[in-house]
Amino acid sequence: MKLEKREITLNEYDSLLDIYHMERTLLMQYVQSIAKAKTKQTLGELLRLTNETGEDIYFIKELLANAI
Repeated sequence: MKLEKREITLNEYDSLLDIYHMERTLLMQYVQSIAKAKTKQTLGELLRLTNETGEDIYFIKELLANAI
């Protein structure tokens, strides 16, 4: 049995979708970490990163809508 080489291409939509899923995973990790934060400084940084990641997710969703 001979295995054939397949051409695998990654288009813009697939790349954006991968980024979207990674950002969602990152956001969930930040949210879980907020519950475990022990200092105000850590909490503040986690909240900032949560907000930044949420904005990134919104931006990626807009890009996905335009990539279709």
